[in-house]
Amino acid sequence: MFLGIDKNIGLVYEGGNTPWGARALFPTPNLFDLQIAETPEEALNKLVKSLSEFDRLLFREDSFDPVSIVRRGRIYESEKSQPRECYVLPVNEAERDEARSKNGVVKKSLFCYRGYRLTAWIPSQQIFAAIGSDGAYSMWRIVSNDRMYSSEELVTMRPLYFLGALPDLSPSNIPEQWRAQVQDTVNKVVDSMYKANADSIVDLCRHAASASLCARFYRDMPRLDKTDLGPLARTAEEKGLRIVASCAKTLADLHSRLKPNIQMHHGCRPVSDRDAELAVQCLSFLLRDLGYARSP
Repeated sequence: MFLGIDKNIGLVYEGGNTPWGARALFPTPNLFDLQIAETPEEALNKLVKSLSEFDRLLFREDSFDPVSIVRRGRIYESEKSQPRECYVLPVNEAERDEARSKNGVVKKSLFCYRGYRLTAWIPSQQIFAAIGSDGAYSMWRIVSNDRMYSSEELVTMRPLYFLGALPDLSPSNIPEQWRAQVQDTVNKVVDSMYKANADSIVDLCRHAASASLCARFYRDMPRLDKTDLGPLARTAEEKGLRIVASCAKTLADLHSRLKPNIQMHHGCRPVSDRDAELAVQCLSFLLRDLGYARSP
Protein backbone atom coordinates (compact mmCIF):
# COMPACT_ATOMS: atom_id res chain seq x y z
CA MET A 1 0.00 0.00 0.00
CA PHE A 2 0.96 3.59 -0.63
CA LEU A 3 1.15 6.24 2.11
CA GLY A 4 1.71 9.91 1.33
CA ILE A 5 2.21 12.83 3.71
CA ASP A 6 1.44 16.45 2.88
CA LYS A 7 3.77 18.22 5.29
CA ASN A 8 2.34 21.63 4.48
CA ILE A 9 -1.05 20.92 6.05
CA GLY A 10 -0.35 17.65 7.88
CA LEU A 11 -2.70 15.41 5.89
CA VAL A 12 -1.92 11.73 5.36
CA TYR A 13 -3.09 9.98 2.18
CA GLU A 14 -3.55 6.28 1.47
CA GLY A 15 -3.82 4.54 -1.86
CA GLY A 16 -3.08 1.33 -3.72
CA ASN A 17 0.27 0.44 -5.22
CA THR A 18 0.34 3.71 -7.18
CA PRO A 19 -0.14 7.27 -5.89
CA TRP A 20 -3.14 7.88 -8.18
CA GLY A 21 -6.40 8.89 -6.57
CA ALA A 22 -5.17 8.42 -2.99
CA ARG A 23 -7.64 9.46 -0.31
CA ALA A 24 -6.96 11.52 2.82
CA LEU A 25 -7.25 9.63 6.10
CA PHE A 26 -9.53 11.04 8.81
CA PRO A 27 -8.71 11.04 11.63
CA THR A 28 -5.04 11.39 10.81
CA PRO A 29 -3.17 8.26 11.96
CA ASN A 30 -0.35 8.38 14.48
CA LEU A 31 2.96 8.03 12.62
CA PHE A 32 6.38 7.37 14.21
CA ASP A 33 9.94 6.96 12.98
CA LEU A 34 11.11 3.40 13.53
CA GLN A 35 14.17 1.18 13.13
CA ILE A 36 14.32 -2.60 13.52
CA ALA A 37 17.22 -4.98 14.20
CA GLU A 38 18.10 -8.32 15.77
CA THR A 39 19.10 -6.70 19.07
CA PRO A 40 17.66 -3.71 20.98
CA GLU A 41 21.07 -2.03 20.99
CA GLU A 42 21.39 -2.24 17.22
CA ALA A 43 17.85 -0.93 16.64
CA LEU A 44 18.46 2.08 18.90
CA ASN A 45 21.86 2.73 17.32
CA LYS A 46 20.28 2.78 13.86
CA LEU A 47 17.58 5.17 15.04
CA VAL A 48 20.02 7.57 16.67
CA LYS A 49 22.59 7.54 13.85
CA SER A 50 20.22 7.76 10.88
CA LEU A 51 21.09 10.89 8.92
CA SER A 52 17.50 11.90 8.17
CA GLU A 53 13.93 10.78 8.74
CA PHE A 54 13.95 9.17 5.28
CA ASP A 55 16.67 6.75 6.40
CA ARG A 56 14.18 5.36 8.91
CA LEU A 57 11.11 3.22 8.56
CA LEU A 58 7.69 4.64 9.37
CA PHE A 59 5.32 3.02 11.86
CA ARG A 60 1.60 3.63 11.46
CA GLU A 61 -0.18 2.84 14.70
CA ASP A 62 -3.56 1.16 14.17
CA SER A 63 -4.31 0.36 17.81
CA PHE A 64 -2.84 0.62 21.30
CA ASP A 65 -4.20 -1.24 24.34
CA PRO A 66 -3.20 0.65 27.50
CA VAL A 67 -4.19 -2.33 29.67
CA SER A 68 -2.11 -5.09 28.06
CA ILE A 69 0.41 -2.57 26.61
CA VAL A 70 0.12 -4.07 23.14
CA ARG A 71 0.75 -1.95 20.07
CA ARG A 72 -0.41 -2.91 16.56
CA GLY A 73 0.25 -1.23 13.26
CA ARG A 74 1.89 -1.29 9.87
CA ILE A 75 5.45 -0.49 8.79
CA TYR A 76 6.39 1.52 5.70
CA GLU A 77 9.69 2.38 4.01
CA SER A 78 10.53 5.62 2.26
CA GLU A 79 10.57 5.99 -1.51
CA LYS A 80 14.01 6.76 -2.93
CA SER A 81 13.17 10.27 -4.17
CA GLN A 82 11.29 12.71 -1.97
CA PRO A 83 8.91 14.45 -2.36
CA ARG A 84 6.89 13.07 -5.30
CA GLU A 85 4.15 14.54 -7.43
CA CYS A 86 0.94 12.57 -6.73
CA TYR A 87 -2.70 12.75 -7.76
CA VAL A 88 -5.10 12.61 -4.83
CA LEU A 89 -8.81 13.02 -4.20
CA PRO A 90 -9.88 16.54 -3.16
CA VAL A 91 -10.57 17.31 0.50
CA ASN A 92 -12.06 20.81 0.37
CA GLU A 93 -14.16 23.01 -1.90
CA ALA A 94 -11.19 24.68 -3.60
CA GLU A 95 -9.67 21.31 -4.46
CA ARG A 96 -13.03 20.01 -5.69
CA ASP A 97 -13.28 22.93 -8.10
CA GLU A 98 -9.78 22.12 -9.38
CA ALA A 99 -10.55 18.40 -9.66
CA ARG A 100 -13.56 18.94 -11.96
CA SER A 101 -11.23 19.70 -14.84
CA LYS A 102 -8.62 17.05 -13.94
CA ASN A 103 -10.42 13.70 -13.92
CA GLY A 104 -11.59 14.19 -10.33
CA VAL A 105 -8.12 14.45 -8.76
CA VAL A 106 -5.67 17.17 -7.78
CA LYS A 107 -1.90 17.21 -7.99
CA LYS A 108 0.09 17.44 -4.77
CA SER A 109 3.69 17.15 -3.62
CA LEU A 110 3.82 14.32 -1.06
CA PHE A 111 6.45 12.48 0.93
CA CYS A 112 5.74 8.89 -0.07
CA TYR A 113 6.14 5.51 1.63
CA ARG A 114 5.33 1.96 0.57
CA GLY A 115 4.53 -1.10 2.67
CA TYR A 116 7.48 -2.85 4.30
CA ARG A 117 7.43 -6.61 4.86
CA LEU A 118 9.10 -8.44 7.71
CA THR A 119 8.96 -11.78 5.88
CA ALA A 120 12.57 -11.33 4.82
CA TRP A 121 13.60 -11.82 8.46
CA ILE A 122 14.23 -15.33 9.66
CA PRO A 123 11.13 -16.44 11.63
CA SER A 124 13.22 -17.87 14.47
CA GLN A 125 14.96 -14.54 15.03
CA GLN A 126 13.74 -12.05 17.58
CA ILE A 127 13.10 -8.65 16.05
CA PHE A 128 13.36 -5.49 18.11
CA ALA A 129 12.10 -2.01 17.26
CA ALA A 130 13.16 1.45 18.38
CA ILE A 131 10.35 4.00 17.95
CA GLY A 132 10.62 7.78 18.12
CA SER A 133 13.71 9.96 17.81
CA ASP A 134 17.16 10.11 19.37
CA GLY A 135 15.79 12.44 22.06
CA ALA A 136 12.57 10.57 22.85
CA TYR A 137 12.28 6.89 22.05
CA SER A 138 10.86 3.62 23.35
CA MET A 139 12.01 0.04 22.80
CA TRP A 140 9.68 -2.74 21.63
CA ARG A 141 9.76 -6.43 20.75
CA ILE A 142 7.92 -7.52 17.61
CA VAL A 143 5.99 -10.63 18.64
CA SER A 144 4.01 -11.35 15.46
CA ASN A 145 3.22 -10.12 11.97
CA ASP A 146 0.00 -11.17 10.23
CA ARG A 147 -0.70 -10.80 6.52
CA MET A 148 -3.85 -8.76 5.84
CA TYR A 149 -6.23 -9.09 2.89
CA SER A 150 -4.50 -6.07 1.32
CA SER A 151 -1.15 -7.97 1.48
CA GLU A 152 0.07 -5.58 4.16
CA GLU A 153 1.50 -6.96 7.38
CA LEU A 154 -0.11 -6.08 10.71
CA VAL A 155 2.69 -6.00 13.28
CA THR A 156 2.11 -6.67 16.98
CA MET A 157 4.60 -5.31 19.51
CA ARG A 158 5.12 -5.44 23.25
CA PRO A 159 7.37 -3.08 25.22
CA LEU A 160 10.88 -4.36 25.73
CA TYR A 161 11.26 -3.15 29.31
CA PHE A 162 7.55 -3.22 30.19
CA LEU A 163 7.48 0.28 31.64
CA GLY A 164 10.53 -0.48 33.76
CA ALA A 165 8.78 -3.16 35.82
CA LEU A 166 10.50 -6.30 34.53
CA PRO A 167 13.78 -6.60 32.64
CA ASP A 168 13.99 -8.23 29.24
CA LEU A 169 15.36 -11.76 29.53
CA SER A 170 18.57 -12.89 27.87
CA PRO A 171 17.76 -16.54 27.02
CA SER A 172 21.40 -17.49 26.44
CA ASN A 173 22.17 -16.67 30.10
CA ILE A 174 19.57 -19.11 31.42
CA PRO A 175 20.58 -22.80 31.78
CA GLU A 176 19.13 -24.63 28.80
CA GLN A 177 17.37 -27.28 30.89
CA TRP A 178 15.23 -24.62 32.60
CA ARG A 179 15.21 -21.92 29.91
CA ALA A 180 11.74 -22.59 28.54
CA GLN A 181 10.18 -22.79 32.00
CA VAL A 182 11.79 -19.53 33.17
CA GLN A 183 10.70 -17.71 30.02
CA ASP A 184 7.19 -19.12 30.22
CA THR A 185 6.64 -18.21 33.88
CA VAL A 186 8.07 -14.69 33.43
CA ASN A 187 5.97 -14.12 30.30
CA LYS A 188 2.86 -15.07 32.26
CA VAL A 189 3.67 -12.32 34.75
CA VAL A 190 4.11 -9.82 31.91
CA ASP A 191 0.88 -10.87 30.22
CA SER A 192 -1.11 -10.56 33.46
CA MET A 193 0.51 -7.56 35.08
CA TYR A 194 -2.08 -4.98 33.99
CA LYS A 195 -5.06 -7.34 33.74
CA ALA A 196 -5.05 -9.78 36.67
CA ASN A 197 -5.88 -9.07 40.30
CA ALA A 198 -3.25 -8.76 43.03
CA ASP A 199 -3.59 -12.37 44.20
CA SER A 200 -2.93 -13.75 40.72
CA ILE A 201 0.10 -11.51 40.14
CA VAL A 202 1.68 -12.56 43.45
CA ASP A 203 1.05 -16.21 42.60
CA LEU A 204 2.59 -15.86 39.14
CA CYS A 205 5.63 -14.00 40.53
CA ARG A 206 6.15 -16.81 43.03
CA HIS A 207 6.14 -19.42 40.22
CA ALA A 208 8.56 -17.34 38.14
CA ALA A 209 10.92 -16.90 41.09
CA SER A 210 10.86 -20.65 41.82
CA ALA A 211 11.68 -21.49 38.20
CA SER A 212 14.48 -18.90 38.11
CA LEU A 213 16.10 -20.15 41.32
CA CYS A 214 15.70 -23.78 40.21
CA ALA A 215 17.59 -22.93 37.04
CA ARG A 216 20.45 -21.61 39.15
CA PHE A 217 20.58 -24.16 41.99
CA TYR A 218 19.03 -27.39 40.68
CA ARG A 219 22.39 -29.19 40.94
CA ASP A 220 22.75 -28.12 44.58
CA MET A 221 19.33 -29.40 45.66
CA PRO A 222 19.01 -33.02 44.53
CA ARG A 223 16.82 -34.10 47.45
CA LEU A 224 14.68 -31.02 47.95
CA ASP A 225 11.41 -30.02 46.39
CA LYS A 226 12.64 -27.70 43.67
CA THR A 227 9.32 -25.83 43.50
CA ASP A 228 9.38 -24.84 47.19
CA LEU A 229 10.53 -21.24 47.37
CA GLY A 230 11.56 -21.47 51.04
CA PRO A 231 14.40 -24.00 50.56
CA LEU A 232 15.42 -22.25 47.35
CA ALA A 233 15.74 -18.97 49.28
CA ARG A 234 17.88 -20.66 51.92
CA THR A 235 20.15 -22.10 49.24
CA ALA A 236 20.54 -18.65 47.68
CA GLU A 237 21.53 -17.24 51.10
CA GLU A 238 24.07 -20.04 51.63
CA LYS A 239 25.58 -19.14 48.25
CA GLY A 240 26.04 -15.53 49.33
CA LEU A 241 23.08 -14.09 47.40
CA ARG A 242 21.50 -12.47 50.42
CA ILE A 243 19.32 -9.91 48.64
CA VAL A 244 18.12 -12.54 46.16
CA ALA A 245 17.24 -14.73 49.15
CA SER A 246 15.38 -11.84 50.79
CA CYS A 247 13.39 -11.21 47.62
CA ALA A 248 12.51 -14.90 47.41
CA LYS A 249 11.45 -14.97 51.07
CA THR A 250 9.30 -11.88 50.53
CA LEU A 251 7.57 -13.56 47.60
CA ALA A 252 7.04 -16.71 49.65
CA ASP A 253 5.54 -14.71 52.53
CA LEU A 254 3.28 -12.72 50.19
CA HIS A 255 2.14 -15.97 48.60
CA SER A 256 1.28 -17.49 51.98
CA ARG A 257 -0.97 -14.49 52.67
CA LEU A 258 -3.22 -15.62 49.83
CA LYS A 259 -4.44 -18.48 52.03
CA PRO A 260 -7.49 -17.61 54.20
CA ASN A 261 -6.26 -19.78 57.09
CA ILE A 262 -2.97 -17.83 57.23
CA GLN A 263 -4.87 -14.54 57.21
CA MET A 264 -7.10 -15.73 60.06
CA HIS A 265 -4.33 -17.33 62.13
CA HIS A 266 -1.88 -14.42 61.91
CA GLY A 267 -4.35 -11.59 61.48
CA CYS A 268 -2.86 -10.62 58.12
CA ARG A 269 -4.64 -8.22 55.81
CA PRO A 270 -5.46 -9.42 52.27
CA VAL A 271 -2.90 -8.85 49.52
CA SER A 272 -3.32 -5.44 47.87
CA ASP A 273 -2.28 -3.91 44.55
CA ARG A 274 0.74 -2.35 46.29
CA ASP A 275 1.77 -5.80 47.47
CA ALA A 276 1.52 -7.06 43.90
CA GLU A 277 3.83 -4.22 42.81
CA LEU A 278 6.29 -5.30 45.50
CA ALA A 279 6.13 -8.88 44.19
CA VAL A 280 6.95 -7.71 40.66
CA GLN A 281 9.88 -5.62 41.89
CA CYS A 282 11.24 -8.55 43.93
CA LEU A 283 11.06 -10.76 40.84
CA SER A 284 12.73 -8.04 38.78
CA PHE A 285 15.70 -7.77 41.18
CA LEU A 286 15.98 -11.54 41.39
CA LEU A 287 16.16 -11.93 37.59
CA ARG A 288 18.76 -9.18 37.25
CA ASP A 289 20.96 -10.45 40.08
CA LEU A 290 20.88 -14.02 38.78
CA GLY A 291 22.17 -12.70 35.46
CA TYR A 292 19.09 -13.63 33.46
CA ALA A 293 18.33 -10.08 32.29
CA ARG A 294 19.56 -8.59 29.03
CA SER A 295 20.92 -5.58 30.89
CA PRO A 296 21.25 -4.89 34.61
